[in-house]
Amino acid sequence: MSRDDLTPSDRAQLDALDRILAREPVGEEHLELAALVESVRGDAPRMAPEFAHRLDGVVAQRLQRRRRRLRPPAPRRVAFAGAGLIAAAVALSIVLTSGVLGGASGTGRPTPLNALARGKHPASPTHRAAAPGFGTSAAPSVPAASGTTGAPRLVHRSSELELATAAASLSRVAGRIVALTEGHGGVVASSHVSARGAASGASFSLRVPSGRLAGLIAALSSLGSVRSLSQSTADVTAGYRHIRGALAARRAERATLVRRLASAASTAQATSLRARIAALDALIARDVRRGAAVLASARTAGLHVDVVIAARRHHAVAAPGGGPLDRASRTALHALEDLLALALVALAIALPVAACGLVLWWGAASVRQRARERAIRAV
Repeated sequence: MSRDDLTPSDRAQLDALDRILAREPVGEEHLELAALVESVRGDAPRMAPEFAHRLDGVVAQRLQRRRRRLRPPAPRRVAFAGAGLIAAAVALSIVLTSGVLGGASGTGRPTPLNALARGKHPASPTHRAAAPGFGTSAAPSVPAASGTTGAPRLVHRSSELELATAAASLSRVAGRIVALTEGHGGVVASSHVSARGAASGASFSLRVPSGRLAGLIAALSSLGSVRSLSQSTADVTAGYRHIRGALAARRAERATLVRRLASAASTAQATSLRARIAALDALIARDVRRGAAVLASARTAGLHVDVVIAARRHHAVAAPGGGPLDRASRTALHALEDLLALALVALAIALPVAACGLVLWWGAASVRQRARERAIRAV
């Protein structure tokens, strides 16, 4: 029941009681109530001075402990908390970027070669152009040389790839290398496979169209762990143009000799002209072969693949492919890695939430403590 629900006389008595308790004067109609309050005060038990002193000490100690507990955190604690949050954020970034949550950890799959395996060369943009050929042969599509505008370049590409695989998988990997090379329009120029246990190995010299080199490297990289990959290019445009210039000069000279042969005045002169024309024909044929070889080197890229045996991670002797204990240990290790990744993510999420909750709790406790102190001071 509130004061508004009381009658006017009841409210007047309550106001008079408040004034009496505050030792303020009241009207004559409330003198009886004032006498009653004074009698109650006179009969109230008195607190011993020792007990009052001890009670004041206990209250002061508790208030001091509460103030100490609600004191703002020291700068060192704030620094430690900030460092913890930063460490959690860094751990979350490492987990997300390393691909652990996507299942990349512990699967035994080789790391993608990204731009290098996909044939992305940041040195210069590429465009397709046909260089003038020998006879009816056309030049392959080649990238433009850096610093030139519209000038086609003839580039010979060669790469070396080293893969690591288990000894039991060597034959399968060798077969897949041959199949993938043929599937990309290439040929196996030479190959050597040696199966001698831990000393096993294989090497392949492959020829593939230049435009399919990146795709073949990416496909071969999925057959094992990539130990190394090196790529090199050689610009053969200058040599090609030199051969074309010499060929054009010899063809012009031959045309001149043919015209002179048609108007030869004597048999001896005709015989000499025919001999020179035959010599020029041999040189022209040689230049044609050389030019075709240069064009073929620009069309076809070379790839040398070495397959080595991967070192065992465990010293325990196991059958090829691993026994039940080996497989169980690998499975448990992978599960532990996944759990660690999830724990790091949970920690990175829980730390900021816990910090916000701590700040809210501290603010609410400070407000309550100040309200209690005001109430104690009012009494």
